[in-house]
Amino acid sequence: MDVAKAFTYFSEDDRWLGKLGIGVLISLVSFLILPAFLLYGYIVGITRNVMNGEKLPLPEWEDLGTLFKDGLVMFVAGIVYTLPFWLLACIAFAATIGFGGLSEATQISEDAAVAGIMATYGLVGCLAFIFMLAFFFISPAIVIQYVREGDLNACFRFGEVLAIVRDNFADILIAGLTPFAASFVLSIVFGVLSIIPCLGWIASFVLGIAVGPYLTAVTGHLYGQIAGKIGGTPPEEKFAV
Repeated sequence: MDVAKAFTYFSEDDRWLGKLGIGVLISLVSFLILPAFLLYGYIVGITRNVMNGEKLPLPEWEDLGTLFKDGLVMFVAGIVYTLPFWLLACIAFAATIGFGGLSEATQISEDAAVAGIMATYGLVGCLAFIFMLAFFFISPAIVIQYVREGDLNACFRFGEVLAIVRDNFADILIAGLTPFAASFVLSIVFGVLSIIPCLGWIASFVLGIAVGPYLTAVTGHLYGQIAGKIGGTPPEEKFAV
């Protein structure tokens, strides 16, 4: 994978500053939930463009309907794939209530009830950690599967999604760790800037609000490289007569 390219490709686009600026504005209101779908859809759009070999992979912010649809599809797929995690959370919650009620009803010692709750949380926590570690690899594969097939149902062909993870394990690991590593480095930079009065504070603030959309662009390019390596035909061409 060309990790360096993922960090620099956007500068080849004459309109990159405007595209990034719109991304920043949308990220600032992403707490309203719906705009967050646009950002997720933007990752999908970049992934699709890189896979298809577009010279300028950064999509325009013109077709908001498509961006929103792609983001919504990824949200729905993410909910389905994380259902086991929410089930584990429900089990932990039910165990807390259950042991508390059992303690009152049967007069078992408070220490025994606490031990039961802690044991349940320990088991659930271990299972949740294993699940989230697996989802770390599955999440990029879901995006890649959707981009290659253009269909929500394709996201739930679990065998194909797992095959993407299996065949591209190292690349997916790099794509997943790269944004985290970049965030860590940037946090150090922000820390240094924050000790410089006035100009440093302003620079730290401006860079801070741009980090999210920038790393979105980086992530999308890395996913697109994997999708391009696997190969895929755009859906409109796939089903053309």
